[in-house]
Amino acid sequence: MQSVTDDILLEQLKTEDSASFQLLYKFYFPSVASYIMQNMGNKEDAEDIFQEAILVLLQKVRQPDFVLTSALKTYLYAIAKNLWLKRLRKNKLILVGEPGHNVVESETFSVEINPEKTKEEKVTHWLTKITANCQRILKAIFYYHEPIASVMKIMRWKNRHTAANQQYKCIQQVRREMEKEEKV
Repeated sequence: MQSVTDDILLEQLKTEDSASFQLLYKFYFPSVASYIMQNMGNKEDAEDIFQEAILVLLQKVRQPDFVLTSALKTYLYAIAKNLWLKRLRKNKLILVGEPGHNVVESETFSVEINPEKTKEEKVTHWLTKITANCQRILKAIFYYHEPIASVMKIMRWKNRHTAANQQYKCIQQVRREMEKEEKV
């Protein structure tokens, strides 16, 4: 981050120095925005989440026992990611504990002892390979058992034929992914 260290920036944040907020936005917002836009969000969502993340960071920094144990960028990114995942769960756009969306507390990784995946793990894996829009549709219908009328309203479809057509296209995407893996 140019010439300002994390410690200096944290001290500036404690005093609510406006320059510190500008630096956070300049250097850290792009990675948060990229994550949110790749995960069913838009730029406005990213701005909202980033502002919420800064508020959480300020609350943490003000605590007398606060110790930063990672890079500030990593810490702020993790806060933003948690806030975004919470919002997606609240809006029923992802499953709680969905693979690929788990918060990692440390940067250590474990090796899977049993490589054989369950049916649910396979389906979840195939879902990650399809478009974000189809992920939303299929999860709403099959995981959350949303009535098709509710899905139609959320997706702004005009009739049941469009809904059935979209559902079919999304299922076809999953089938193609499944067939790709069976060939390997």
